Amino acid sequence: MKNKLFIALFLGIAIVACKKDHSVDPATTHQSGTTNHRSGQRFSADSTDTMSSFITMDVANKMISSYLCSIGGNQNDTDIQSFSVNADSLRAYLSDPTITNVKLMFAHTMSWINAGNSCQYAGFQSGALTIVIAAYGANGNYIYHNGEVLDHMVPCPYTCPSGSAGSNLLQ
Repeated sequence: MKNKLFIALFLGIAIVACKKDHSVDPATTHQSGTTNHRSGQRFSADSTDTMSSFITMDVANKMISSYLCSIGGNQNDTDIQSFSVNADSLRAYLSDPTITNVKLMFAHTMSWINAGNSCQYAGFQSGALTIVIAAYGANGNYIYHNGEVLDHMVPCPYTCPSGSAGSNLLQ
């Protein structure tokens, strides 16, 4: 569930950065298939879940609140609450018109790896995790930006944005 929330959050950022007008009815929004690793319970994706969609601020806040509650809410200042990505970098990457999708992959930061923690479980520690963004086309093949993919996610807590974006919920 935690991974799904991060993915949903960053897909929303990717969609906005593309500046494409996708009008989707929130009533048709479906959860993608995930497994609850604590209980082993499988949550199935609807077969019509083929594209990302926009959701209302209320639905987003409900999803975010559920995740934050699951990690201990405001008392938890070490687990990842969000990531920020530079919009200009994302726009530059997504400017290629052959890109049809964006894949968001959890990864360890190079500082975590270089500290001798390669292949070591990090939980959701801020500073140990990042998200690598790789775009791909209709044929399913990766599309690179000057031979590279996008990283340098800024974790919150520790480097949270100011203003209303510094809040855990959408305002």
